[in-house]
Amino acid sequence: MANEIVYAGIGDLSTVEVLSTKYLLLLADRNALPNHPAITLGYQGDVAGKGSSVIKVPHAGIFGYDILATGTEGSDTANTALTDGSSTITVVQKDKVYEYSDLVRMIDATGIVRPDVFAVDAVVSAGATMLDMLANLVDNFSATVGTTTVDATIRNFLDAITTLEIAKVVGPYLSILHPVQWGDIRADVATASGGAIQFNSGNEALLNGMKGLGYKGRYLDVDVFTTTRVPTANAAADRAGGMFGAGATVWADGTQAMDMADSNRMVLADKVIFERIRSGRAGLTALLSRKFVGMSEGLDAAGVSVITDA
Repeated sequence: MANEIVYAGIGDLSTVEVLSTKYLLLLADRNALPNHPAITLGYQGDVAGKGSSVIKVPHAGIFGYDILATGTEGSDTANTALTDGSSTITVVQKDKVYEYSDLVRMIDATGIVRPDVFAVDAVVSAGATMLDMLANLVDNFSATVGTTTVDATIRNFLDAITTLEIAKVVGPYLSILHPVQWGDIRADVATASGGAIQFNSGNEALLNGMKGLGYKGRYLDVDVFTTTRVPTANAAADRAGGMFGAGATVWADGTQAMDMADSNRMVLADKVIFERIRSGRAGLTALLSRKFVGMSEGLDAAGVSVITDA
């Protein structure tokens, strides 16, 4: 194995210079999926006991997809073809392991090397993993707005809204953007139209009091969420965020059956498995975090990718 947490490898946490029992969290995007209808309505269920790790999601062109045609009295009416399609979700295993030695656990002065700390980490990390999966889907939509190597603008944002409206996508809409993209839009709003736009009360909320990552608020009736997990595009020249409504993405998960006699395994929040694995001969304890989840594109036309300068 490799990457065990042993005394010889934690110099920054154990040398005589480390006097404080407090620690600073390294910078990371720790946000989870926003609780938004554009995401929650795409949940397709739990695969436990279903006999397969793959879920097929049917698409059906009914309830007004086809309108009535003008007929001829006394003549047979021609059939209308039923339009259909499908997408599939494959639930996969996502996991990580931290392993530490008995000596490290004994001399730990920070309170980091403890099962309860890593249990919280398991839940936070699982949420961040799902956000990463979603962020890497929103660049896949066929419809795109923006221009490569050109900063994002409020016009791009408006074009994305219009694209969804033309595609008959039902709101509310959610936009997931890289902080660079949102920063460019924010700067464009502040300086557009000779400065006139910035006096709008809605734009004032956009420009003030929304620092950091995560949910930024509602702008032009679209909920905006930023994350550094938005991927690059065009050989890393651009970032590829997106805007979408319900049905654009679909996802599923799985609940692992637990043996009641095994006190070393438990299911934490949001179906996250947390397991303690002891290697007594080596004096090592491993803490496993695991989640079964899958995410896929649903209705391609229900989303639009926003591809602009990185």
